[in-house]
Amino acid sequence: MSESNRGNSIQLAAVVLLLVGGAGYFFHHYQVHGLDGVGVTAKPSSDMPIELADFRSGVGGIDSSFDSSGNFNAASSSGSSIDDNPFTLTRKTVGTPSEFGASNAVSADLVSGRPPKRYPNIRIAAWALDGFGPTKLANRVARQNVVRIINQFDIVALQQISAIERDLIPRLVDEVNQSGRRYDYVLGESSGPPGRQEQLAFVFDTARVRVDRTQIYTVADPENQMSFDPLVAWFQATQPDQRSAWTFSLVNIRIDLGRAPTEVALLPGIASSVRADGRGEDDVVLMGLFQADDAYLVPTIAGDRVRAAVRSVPTDIFGRYQTSNILMDTTTCSEYLGRGGVLDFLRVYNLSLAEAEVVTSHLPAYAEFTANEGGQL
Repeated sequence: MSESNRGNSIQLAAVVLLLVGGAGYFFHHYQVHGLDGVGVTAKPSSDMPIELADFRSGVGGIDSSFDSSGNFNAASSSGSSIDDNPFTLTRKTVGTPSEFGASNAVSADLVSGRPPKRYPNIRIAAWALDGFGPTKLANRVARQNVVRIINQFDIVALQQISAIERDLIPRLVDEVNQSGRRYDYVLGESSGPPGRQEQLAFVFDTARVRVDRTQIYTVADPENQMSFDPLVAWFQATQPDQRSAWTFSLVNIRIDLGRAPTEVALLPGIASSVRADGRGEDDVVLMGLFQADDAYLVPTIAGDRVRAAVRSVPTDIFGRYQTSNILMDTTTCSEYLGRGGVLDFLRVYNLSLAEAEVVTSHLPAYAEFTANEGGQL
């Protein structure tokens, strides 16, 4: 072979390698949409945090001692009761309000005169999983999407966990932590009508929030008015310092569709019982599967005092109904930034309707809060 022919062969091989490599990179990182009008968009990374749009109006989508695991333990003693309220506390005693639970903490930056440091906002979500059990956890599509959606939030309140296996949620958290994160969980007892028992859970990022495991309880319902017992947990942001980090109670709610009007009417009593449980915590957030939209929920609970994170948009994958939400009293919960909505994971992860149904028919509802007590930005 002549020198010129050998050189041409080498050049041709190099060009082919460049074309193949470029095509591989393109199809790995981009998606081509449409037949008539071709469009190219970047593929979302499962590990990349999603910039959540505001979908509320349809525009777009104690002292406390801390242990090594990031939990904190509050001192507790005698319980408290609430007159004329059928809901009480169960399996827990509470004591006098602690320094941790106080809402008048003063930031160290304000004391020193320094400009306050800006900390990342706290993002919480409520997500109904449509009978989450071993079958869904074993399904690659369901597992992958549940894991990467949980990774988008600091706390996720889960409903409709229907497994009899006690280690289901620990196994799910192990999958979430495969990315190197440090999530933990709070799991409620099974409750519900015979043959339809479910569990409620909180899954949370320990780098962003901590939980007081001595202050976790279910709301007792001696008159058996709620089909599923609400789960309450007390959280604190890990930043800023302990004196000025936001503390808050989350109430995980799962309402039975067949008894929705009756059970929604009980929500004000549940919120009052949690607010008066002896800890002195006024930031009480109700979240979960309410089986009602914001137009019905807000006036039923407290009228103008209550804000819904999701407003006038559906929370199911079919775009029909709004059933999940996050509710807070803005007269006391000034930490709410007014930003919330739904995470449309079909659009974000380019899933078909059939793929989404394997995960759940519900979209996560979310809300964003400042990490500073008192709503300081």
